[in-house]
Amino acid sequence: MPTYVIYARKSSESEDRQVMSIDSQIHELRAIAARSGVNVSDVLTEAHSAKAPGRPVFTQLMRRIHKGEVSGILCWKMDRLARNPYDAGLVLQAQLDGKIERIITSDGVKNSDGNDRLLGSFEFALATKYIDDLRANVKRGNRARFQRGWINYIPPPGYMNDRIAKTIVKDPERFDLVRQMWTMLLTGVVRPSQILKTANEQWHFRTRKYRSRGGTPLAPSVMYDLFANPFYAGTIRLRNGDTYPGAHDPMVTRHEFARAQDILGRPGRARPIRHRFPFTGMIRCPNCGGTVTAEEHVKRSGKRYVYYRCSHTRPGQPCREPAVPAQMLIDQLAAELLNLRMSDKTQRWVEARLRTTISSEAGQVQATRESQVRALQDLQREEDNLLSLRLRDQIDDGIFAGRRSELTQRRETLEASVSRTTKSADELLQRLHDVLAFSARAHSVFTTGSPVQQRQILETVGLNYTLSGRKAAYQLKNPFLLIASARTIPDWRARAEDLRTWLGESEDFTLPDLDHPPDTDSLPDLPWVA
Repeated sequence: MPTYVIYARKSSESEDRQVMSIDSQIHELRAIAARSGVNVSDVLTEAHSAKAPGRPVFTQLMRRIHKGEVSGILCWKMDRLARNPYDAGLVLQAQLDGKIERIITSDGVKNSDGNDRLLGSFEFALATKYIDDLRANVKRGNRARFQRGWINYIPPPGYMNDRIAKTIVKDPERFDLVRQMWTMLLTGVVRPSQILKTANEQWHFRTRKYRSRGGTPLAPSVMYDLFANPFYAGTIRLRNGDTYPGAHDPMVTRHEFARAQDILGRPGRARPIRHRFPFTGMIRCPNCGGTVTAEEHVKRSGKRYVYYRCSHTRPGQPCREPAVPAQMLIDQLAAELLNLRMSDKTQRWVEARLRTTISSEAGQVQATRESQVRALQDLQREEDNLLSLRLRDQIDDGIFAGRRSELTQRRETLEASVSRTTKSADELLQRLHDVLAFSARAHSVFTTGSPVQQRQILETVGLNYTLSGRKAAYQLKNPFLLIASARTIPDWRARAEDLRTWLGESEDFTLPDLDHPPDTDSLPDLPWVA
């Protein structure tokens, strides 16, 4: 006799605020079981979100199903079983293997045949999409709140949430006391441990009481986090490192906050020196396959020398490649960039020729795009008709899957073609001008620019950088390969047409701004920082 269990789940998170309680689900499911003539052998309950794998009760249920101990499930909705693709796949695969005979919900019964599995997969997909949309909406709302200057978490000691205005305000009971802690620290003669003892024992300071936390003395870790939190200086800093200007009233000035960090950080202690080596991590040794790293040597005279060498990171593969002075490496890498330069006369000729070609093709491009759009519309109708036939069970799973795969491939090909033909003539001409202007200036900026500019230029124009026998080599990418090779061809017409084709077909291609390089102090840790 088939064995059925009730599975009832509710998450305490926002995704399930409108879902019935577990007791209500069990009551309704017992009534459904009675009407269906099903004997329930067990009731499983779980208070856990299903947006990610890892629910212990659900895992136990699936283990029992695969052992043959359970053959049917009663649940309020399909989304009670799964709201993520991994768990949904486990349920659908168990149905396909015949491990689950029936899933009974308030909406009906899902058997193990293909139609019910298809409908079940749609319900699981909707549940997963709901979680994806909820996550995206929450992130968007959080970003908007941060940009307005407000945090979305419990504020640190000294501040509190204004639930009506949805802002952060001063805590009237604790703001002045926390400010006094900062004043004691800024004197430079009172240690944080002494401040903690004074606050807890003499002032009887207690953290703000919330539903399930708070109302306790300050812990040492909370005290040190307090003095390291830029929130008190008017800056919101997130765990990922992003910062936003806060709209709340700061407790200390930026100068006071910086001074407090010096007091806590022991500025007299030796700190590691950080250097920026522009080519570290992007060049490989062809002898052993290891990456090329950089090292600095300072002579007694104070003169600084930088060398690039193989990192020798491959065990069991000794590498004897010699080190290369940084300036020698820069000169070798810059030599190839000279091939990208062309005379002003040649550049004007190329732009004029391609302007004529692109303008004459504008009408043909528009007609091609309209034809492609119509083909996409026809393809959409074919997909809708195919799905309708499958839902009416007029074709089997094998034919449906094969035909759908064919239509998907056609759609991807058409969408790629539409993307290539949507570029306007003005856009193509602007991209041409930007490429030629960048090529003309790449060598001069590389030889005189900052480490960031040097690395940006190399990552833009080339790939497969190697260093062997003190000789650097790399391969140019398009369109720079087309421009460099044109110097050896007497007739520029062929290369101009190749360049026109590349401009029309390339999609994701960006050039660094040579006039406004990024500020290295505002960048995160980069591959060339050591």
